[in-house]
Amino acid sequence: MAAPDLIDSLQALSLDPSPDTDPECLPFCPTGTQARLQQRFEVPRYLFRVYTPRSAGVTDKLWTKSMDARHDHADCKVDILARRDDSRVADMLNRHLRWWKGPSDNLVSWTSSILFALVYIFHLHANTTDGSDFDDVCLCIVDTTCFPKGVFLRDMDLMAAYRHLNVSLAKLATLRSKEHRGSYYFGEYLSQGALKIADKCEIVSAQKMIDTGLYDLQPEFQKFARWTPEPQPPWANPVIELREGFYQKKTAGLGRNKEELEAAVAIAKLFGPRWSLPVAGNLIAMLPHQVEECGILEALKLLPSTEVKRFGDIMRSVYLKAVESMSNSEKARSSHRSTNSVQNAQQKLRASYAMQYTIMRA
Repeated sequence: MAAPDLIDSLQALSLDPSPDTDPECLPFCPTGTQARLQQRFEVPRYLFRVYTPRSAGVTDKLWTKSMDARHDHADCKVDILARRDDSRVADMLNRHLRWWKGPSDNLVSWTSSILFALVYIFHLHANTTDGSDFDDVCLCIVDTTCFPKGVFLRDMDLMAAYRHLNVSLAKLATLRSKEHRGSYYFGEYLSQGALKIADKCEIVSAQKMIDTGLYDLQPEFQKFARWTPEPQPPWANPVIELREGFYQKKTAGLGRNKEELEAAVAIAKLFGPRWSLPVAGNLIAMLPHQVEECGILEALKLLPSTEVKRFGDIMRSVYLKAVESMSNSEKARSSHRSTNSVQNAQQKLRASYAMQYTIMRA
């Protein structure tokens, strides 16, 4: 065993664990030169994870575990920020974010983009390494406010901390902020080790979502379901292409808006009362500008009134995230395009406040 591995293993085998150690999670605890990461602990309220029985880690209604935690590796309980060999951490981070296999991986991926998560379902189905049936591909949603601070950290922030130690990681960080309308950033967040998600999550299979109207919500998904199996099926580029609708001018309804909205609500109901509104909010937020606010209000009447009253808060969270995401992704572009994109997001945010007022008076 290499010296750094031995040191990390000894850390994990400490006979006198800190009283602050939470056995149900392994938070990121930045110190020293990495202390600035503490300022990056604010994460979206809801995160999504797609997994199959063939995933490197394991996820169920009780736990989500990294590959290392799944196999109970000696250092799976050691915070990567506390490990002695930063170069090895940078290498592991690079391999994880590129989905490359390696001897060690203590990270688990999440995303704030439900569109990215849904496209990943079809990527896994067509991937010859996985190829799971839709019954076995599941979407998990968690409420991040139910976990201690530091449990989740944005991939870009970790890359910024370690990119100077790994050329490949630095290239990936550059790619994810590549100049493109929508950019190659997909709202990825990371947890580490074993994370207890019991009573903090809900899980629904892809097949149930398909049966409930996923193809009505986004007809392109039906084409994705017919992708030819291959080692590296599409993923990022289809997300970018589907995002193009956000940059088009708002047009008159296309005749299927009501169908899309009803599909979003029907799918959201699969997640149960606690989760149906945040899921509906995220699904509706991924629809292009053709959707009118009044149509959203009508669709949400299909949800119980107690849930609808929470709509304002949910949509506020969704659109604040949109404003932040668009603002960040447009920084590398011309100021004219950046201003227009942010203004579009801000207009949607103001519309969400108007909807909140209307709903609360209903």
